[in-house]
Amino acid sequence: MNIQDFNADWTVCRKGEESAGRQVTLPHDAMLYEGRNRKAATGGACGYFPGGCYVYTKHFSAPEEWKNCSVILELEAVYQNSSVYLNGVLLAERAYGYSDFFADLSGALKYGEENELTVIADNSKTPNSRWYSGSGIYRRVNLYLGAKAHLVPDGLHIDAKQDGFVSIRAEATGGDKLMIRLLRNGEEAASGTADVNDGIASLELQVSNPELWDAEHPNIYICKAELLENGSTVDTEDVEFGFRTLSWNGKGFFVNNKEVLFRGACVHHDNGILGAACFDVSEERRVRLLKEAGFNAIRSAHNPASKALLRACDRLGMYVMDETFDMWLVHKNPYDYAKDRFISWWEKDVEAMIRKDWSHPSVVMYSIGNEISELGTPEGQKLCRDMAQLVKRIDPNRAVTLGINLMLASSAAKGKGVYGEGKNTGSQSLDSIPTSQFFNLLMNRMGGIIDRMANSKGADKVVDEVSGLLDMPGYNYASSRYEKESARYPERPFTGSETLPKFLYKNWQLVKKLPNLTGDFMWTGWDYLGESAIGTVQYKSYKKTAETAPIISGGCGVIDICGKLRPETIWNRLIWGLREQPGIGVEPLTHVGDPSTQSIWRDNNAVESWSWAGYEGKKTKVIVYASGVYAELQINGKSYGKKKTKEYKAVFKNVTYEPGTITAISYDEKGEELSRNSLKTAEGKTQIRLHTEKDVLSPTGQDLCYLNIDLTGEDGTVKSSEDCPVTVEVSGAGTLQALGSARPNMEENFYYKTHTTYFGKALAVIRAGREAGDIHIKVSAAGMKEQTVTIPVR
Repeated sequence: MNIQDFNADWTVCRKGEESAGRQVTLPHDAMLYEGRNRKAATGGACGYFPGGCYVYTKHFSAPEEWKNCSVILELEAVYQNSSVYLNGVLLAERAYGYSDFFADLSGALKYGEENELTVIADNSKTPNSRWYSGSGIYRRVNLYLGAKAHLVPDGLHIDAKQDGFVSIRAEATGGDKLMIRLLRNGEEAASGTADVNDGIASLELQVSNPELWDAEHPNIYICKAELLENGSTVDTEDVEFGFRTLSWNGKGFFVNNKEVLFRGACVHHDNGILGAACFDVSEERRVRLLKEAGFNAIRSAHNPASKALLRACDRLGMYVMDETFDMWLVHKNPYDYAKDRFISWWEKDVEAMIRKDWSHPSVVMYSIGNEISELGTPEGQKLCRDMAQLVKRIDPNRAVTLGINLMLASSAAKGKGVYGEGKNTGSQSLDSIPTSQFFNLLMNRMGGIIDRMANSKGADKVVDEVSGLLDMPGYNYASSRYEKESARYPERPFTGSETLPKFLYKNWQLVKKLPNLTGDFMWTGWDYLGESAIGTVQYKSYKKTAETAPIISGGCGVIDICGKLRPETIWNRLIWGLREQPGIGVEPLTHVGDPSTQSIWRDNNAVESWSWAGYEGKKTKVIVYASGVYAELQINGKSYGKKKTKEYKAVFKNVTYEPGTITAISYDEKGEELSRNSLKTAEGKTQIRLHTEKDVLSPTGQDLCYLNIDLTGEDGTVKSSEDCPVTVEVSGAGTLQALGSARPNMEENFYYKTHTTYFGKALAVIRAGREAGDIHIKVSAAGMKEQTVTIPVR
């Protein structure tokens, strides 16, 4: 079918405030524009953004010629409890806020007249999420227009194997023949024809010497499908796919008969300063930066990934564990999706996710839940069996897993579950904790307790009960049982579905040692909004602004919400064997003498910088990441000594800051230098430096340019201690979509045109309009020369 962009010319308002409606182009996150409030019922879980019920309206004309057409609306996701009306007629509903769904408009259209399309997104009952959910139509809307006889959207399923064998199944509402052509780089690789019987057409083709797909070689083919009726073409569809074969057993997980160890990142669905709004460019950027940081796999925690993310993973090469739900029968928040709504909808939502994922080579696993405590009860175990069987019935070719928290499940088995009616506040956050050494000790011991409980007899019982229900169990925070698990079930693979980044070294040694441990997915690869401060290194000074500037992000990510790679990513790559050069992390001198609390999800708050003007003579801690046996730290040629590395790290305390050059050197066991790395202090007057990540934008209303804004010296080195407000003004053929930084305790909003930098950095996102022209951007800050950049829209 012809797919039309249906994202322009909508109005949105809170229900009951229709006179205050404003025009928007989708995707749109209504929550991001609400005023943050410490008293919001959503609490720190949503970053203190309140919920609401939102009405989206679009007026459009339906030409007379549409009378003989099928007109289908696709909503890639709406948060949440959505209802779709056309001219006052209810056409579709969806309870879950992360499912792709469709509404047939044909029966309610007024042909030759103006039509009113209304989508209601009711996110008013809060708390309902353990993280920042966003509100409204935050993913794309598409209009499918075609003949009465057409290929069903998301109904073309391609399974292409390593040996070149391709199985194709298409769903159609009519027609009698299906013609298929398989293309690679415009060249035909195979073709064939099948009859349509009872709305289904199936055929098998063989491609000689196919170029295979994996994360290192993301070779993409195109399937061109053509539906015929009485010899005439009535519909066409193009679907990208890749040739690859998946298998798993007690010796590991294999793609094209080659073992894969998952270097995994758990990621939430939000896009940082864009909120929940999902753009193709944003998802592609996230995948690209995660690959740059060394990851080869993503877990979509804890909801189905967007179509845009999957397309990016296909094209760039990233394995995906696509996940369904964070709750089943037991509420984790008073108004979440669990229990009644779940029971009514889960089968439809599971099927929607699999239909979305069918032909994507990047999707290698389906996860049917996260930390489901009722997995420790017979009722939960039966549901697990039913859900896994449904998944395998629809798609038998991918592994079924589940992120199991054995502490929660074993507690529920004893009738002492953490979650349930009356047990939750909805505010999973740590931004009000005391900054004390005692609390530091308590937090870090808590991680050990959770891990040890995963190795208890109660945990063993849960594992035994669910044994055989899953192809590959996933274990959250359970590395203490990995060796036992490997020995007890040697024939079955398993994975570390959620782990602490600070334990990556130990976990990865086990991944390499145990044949059936397939990988490690750290919490998290990319930071996210909500779950305020569970991983943030909190300073006492933050308490002074706690009411006006509560912490907005989780703080767990080794990549921050703006996509800046933290020094931990250097450590990760050293552990994974992807880098030899050492790395340097400097605890920020801007917080010298400022007591702090550190959670189990973060190892430090180090910055890859040696430019801290105004802090000369102050002492700080420096972490050297090195794979050698010894590491040395030098400041302007003066050595702070050599230290034996432990888990690829050496910590140097009481390092005095002086401008110049800081150098880390890695040595082997004989003391021979392996590699070195240096950071330099910025030189010259502070100035604004701009870097655009795209040179040209398309006039689609959907294209974005990420604009990096740095405060640097004249040599281009970022000045990490000279933060100040920067103002961004945009005119011409685009708009300022967002402006922000990774500052945890921010008082500004991401839609303001002024925002304070964090460690000398800020990020703006520029959105192209629907007309060609030039976008003119002006960036200014007090006492600095204004900088400008022009981006053509063509």
